[in-house]
Amino acid sequence: MFFYLSKWITLLFSLYPAAYFGCLLLALLAARKTKYRKTRTLFLIGYLLFGFCSTDVCADLLLRPLEETYPTMETTLASHGAADGIIVLGGMMDPVAQRGAIPEFTDGANRLFAGLHLVRANHARAMILSGGSGLILQGGPAEASLLRDWLIAEGLARKDQVIAEVQSRNTAENAINSNRIAQQMGWKRVYLVTSAFHMPRSMAIFKKLTNLELIPICTDYRSSAFFSGPEAVFPSAHGIQKTWIGMKEYLGLLAYWMKGYV
Repeated sequence: MFFYLSKWITLLFSLYPAAYFGCLLLALLAARKTKYRKTRTLFLIGYLLFGFCSTDVCADLLLRPLEETYPTMETTLASHGAADGIIVLGGMMDPVAQRGAIPEFTDGANRLFAGLHLVRANHARAMILSGGSGLILQGGPAEASLLRDWLIAEGLARKDQVIAEVQSRNTAENAINSNRIAQQMGWKRVYLVTSAFHMPRSMAIFKKLTNLELIPICTDYRSSAFFSGPEAVFPSAHGIQKTWIGMKEYLGLLAYWMKGYV
């Protein structure tokens, strides 16, 4: 029930971009000279607020506290030795767009490549790719199995280096199902790989639901590493997307806290 409820809430809040353009239309209508000055002012304030939320400046304010909770991958590897295994959380491809054997990668693909780097650099013997279908109706291919098959077919990894965990639909299930496989493999100390903005929630959930010693490997950063200039202060679709990612992650933390997972 928690999985389905979280998906419907996400869909509800994902109307944010449409709301921005709706506010623009309403603001233009309200700007006409009418006797409803307070209403006009509210619409204009709403429009400006949505405009700010669609900038990189706003997105960075939301994302940076999440992404700077844990150190970068380079810093972490410099201070930790080898681990028993690696757990890479799903969210790296678009199942709806998938049409062939080559994965339709999304921005989260860095998770896969970070895990692959750890394996190939002998930081651990093998990695678990954790992720089935995150769709409400559970359609499309299982992400983990498709990615595993692709890595092996391309010669990027051996069969004994990649384990596909295909049952998980959210982060809590990632933790439960990956922990079961890790116990079967005799793993105690693991690298946990996910997007930097997703790492605070992931670490909290894995600590709550597993008995593994966790080493966070952050990748797929979305906040700006430096101020880009005028582009950062103008509204854009990219800014809207990043702001929505930050909002979604804070909502996820709240939902999982209410559920008792964190």
